[in-house]
Amino acid sequence: MQFRDYWLIFRKRWWLVLLVAMAASVASFAYCRLQTPIYRSEVRLIVTPSRLDYGLTLVIDNLLTQYQQQLLTRKLATAVDDDLKLDLPVQKLLSRVRVSAVSNGYLLDITVDDVEANRAAAIANTWAEKFIEQHQADMAQADPQDRTEITMLDKPLPGELFFPKTKQYVAAAGLLGLVVGAVLAFLIEYLDDTLRTPEDVERFTGLPLIGSIPIATVAALPSPNGRAKAGVAEGH
Repeated sequence: MQFRDYWLIFRKRWWLVLLVAMAASVASFAYCRLQTPIYRSEVRLIVTPSRLDYGLTLVIDNLLTQYQQQLLTRKLATAVDDDLKLDLPVQKLLSRVRVSAVSNGYLLDITVDDVEANRAAAIANTWAEKFIEQHQADMAQADPQDRTEITMLDKPLPGELFFPKTKQYVAAAGLLGLVVGAVLAFLIEYLDDTLRTPEDVERFTGLPLIGSIPIATVAALPSPNGRAKAGVAEGH
């Protein structure tokens, strides 16, 4: 098929492509409206040695994974729940928290998802504070020269909407609908073997069209009594 053939198919069935795209967008919008909004807040901790020593920095690099696991303990989750009076099961609270370690910057990122923007920030902030208190208690018995300090870089802000992102979902659904609609239009055209135009005849037979029989038209013929009488005028 040539480009002109594709254009003719699209011009004939553009409404189908548009209908599928609109249906996909509306369905995506309705889906987003039915979902419970989830807000995400983040706080970042930095781990620093008490002295500039290459060996101590290597120790911190190895300790980041251990700190990451300590941030996800049931003990810490219980302390946060008691402090904020959340009354949430420990496992449910833990499922809302993600911790990642950035070794090249000695950073710990705590991410909290919640249905309330302000509560997400409160959980992230309290989670970081409780862990820092726990770490300071552990370091109290260590030699001051071998200690590591953990501090909060900045207070977490109220959570931003993380799910659902309606605009992005509707746009993606509309684009997918355009593709599906175009495929459907070409599939219907492929399955339709009706010859409606001279171009269809040429494409089907592979031969050039040399002539056509015009369609007969109905014309009014005069009658002896002066009334109009229908007749058929044949084309020449």
